[in-house]
Amino acid sequence: MSGAPVSGVPVSVPAELARIAEATPDAPALLDRDRALSFRELLSELDRVAGGLAVPRGALVAVLAERHWTTVAGALGVLRAGGAYLPLSPGDPPERLREAVAEAGAVAVLGRGAARVDLGAPFLAYEGLRGTARATTGPEDLAYLLRTSGSTGRPKGVLVPHRAVLAAGTALSARYGITPADRVLNLTPLIWDTAGEEIYATLFGGAAVVTDSRTERASARTLLDVVAERGVTVLNLATALWAELADHVLTTGERLPPSLRLVVIGGEEARARTVRRWCEHVDAELVNAYGQTETVMVTHAADLGGAVGRALEDDDVVPIGRALPHIREVLVPAGEGVFELLVGGPSVAWGYRDAPALTADRFPPGAGDRLYRTGDLVRVGAAGLEFVGRADRQVKVRGVRVEPAEVERALVSCAGVATAAVFAVGGERRSLVAVYVPSARDAATPEGLREALRAKLPESLRPHHVHARADLPLTATGKVDVGALRELYGGAEVGAGAGPGPDAGSEAGAGSEAGPRPGVGSEPGAGPDAGPDAGPGAESAPDSDPDAEGASLLEVVTSVYREVLAANATGDSSYFDLGGDSLLAIRLISRLTARTTTRLTVREVFEHPTPRSLAEHLGRAV
Repeated sequence: MSGAPVSGVPVSVPAELARIAEATPDAPALLDRDRALSFRELLSELDRVAGGLAVPRGALVAVLAERHWTTVAGALGVLRAGGAYLPLSPGDPPERLREAVAEAGAVAVLGRGAARVDLGAPFLAYEGLRGTARATTGPEDLAYLLRTSGSTGRPKGVLVPHRAVLAAGTALSARYGITPADRVLNLTPLIWDTAGEEIYATLFGGAAVVTDSRTERASARTLLDVVAERGVTVLNLATALWAELADHVLTTGERLPPSLRLVVIGGEEARARTVRRWCEHVDAELVNAYGQTETVMVTHAADLGGAVGRALEDDDVVPIGRALPHIREVLVPAGEGVFELLVGGPSVAWGYRDAPALTADRFPPGAGDRLYRTGDLVRVGAAGLEFVGRADRQVKVRGVRVEPAEVERALVSCAGVATAAVFAVGGERRSLVAVYVPSARDAATPEGLREALRAKLPESLRPHHVHARADLPLTATGKVDVGALRELYGGAEVGAGAGPGPDAGSEAGAGSEAGPRPGVGSEPGAGPDAGPDAGPGAESAPDSDPDAEGASLLEVVTSVYREVLAANATGDSSYFDLGGDSLLAIRLISRLTARTTTRLTVREVFEHPTPRSLAEHLGRAV
């Protein structure tokens, strides 16, 4: 065990913000491109929002999580009113959003007028709120509810009180050395726990939160531009997104903006080789952070920058580090040298909404406080804890916690699907794979399922690869043999309509990958000359050198498709059919920028998904 609860924290988030506003009223608190609020002005804005809301103490208000300063102010205004907020992604399917509002019993939906949507509760436009009011809240009042993937096939609602936000935010602010001179980018949407690090740890340190709409699906180039233009000093990135940024920096040789002093990564395992090469070229501090929604923000952290990162060997495990001062760490033996990690302390959430049995199982009583069973297996290393794996089916895919059962439930709800299995494959850049058995009548096709899932699941939960089989392999006890499926689809190449075992079809044509895109996790810095051989399964480049003078835009774009997606792309191959997503688009844009000197956005890649259409678009832009 280690750590101890933080003492002397304020009674509520609004009370702490009021204390800071009294001490440094004119210090910047919230900075957008079209609006700047000091702590005094922020507090006044929260009073206006609270007066316009006029909700009962403890009432839940759904907040549409846009990349805008009003999202931050709106959520804090809900707390000022004595309510609690439920952040929702405007990009999620409407059916899923309405379900979230109904299940939570939200009394209203708050958002900008331009984002007005009917979700079954009254919509309140942020701009139209008028009034001056505030409510008294205590440390055990609910602050927010976050939905995470659930093993029952339905999302779980994690109940987080003010006490947990205060403890975690205060401790993390100290851990990162946040001061009023800092500018921290709110890159993560409010629906994710990491947004709390960017907002609460920043404000509690008297620093400014920076919002910028350009960060939505931004390329590495745009992200660096935002950091430079806005004077950002601290950047919090999902490990997968950091790997994309590393690829850009190490490929182009570009230096990070001088204002950036700290980069925090987390959500997935980082590769030691990537960390080492980053530290050899980048001066900013690098911290690997670990935590769960149920324990609020971060519980463990490891300093990786400088000599520490440069000393890592390729096969080393990147540590998740040591517990923060407010955390009580409990290690339960789970094998030789392996332990299950339980976490206690003031930042532990209440539990799950309307799930007493699950709460009792995951939040057992501890010595003087409640614990949370993380389900993570760890070892004790020289630099703190090292992540070993999971004790259950839950997986992390590109920084997002995924319960395969939730995705399986969505699959079997689609017409033409008899049964399905979902699992993750790959390393630093993991992919989600779905294998299903078509029903006898109206058999679903992989392409049809991909389209159907767009209306049922957010992008983060949609499988990257979809395959049909005549049946699913079973274990001796009659359960689906996920291990066998992982071996079959964990890296073998799949042709059109065929694959390992008795496949009924696959998601793409010839040359598509059955498992993870091998090149996706390839080492940043391989450079544009790494070519399509950067990953197994990728075929040779076109006969002409795509970097040679006079090479056509189509040849260049096709070559970059092959490198980034590790697939035999042709001029008419679809980016989505090859497994492309928003994070891979950042890498693709970085490679294209280096070779063509043109600038693209992720949206443009999505709107022109084939090499031919994208090359034509680039040609018009030149």
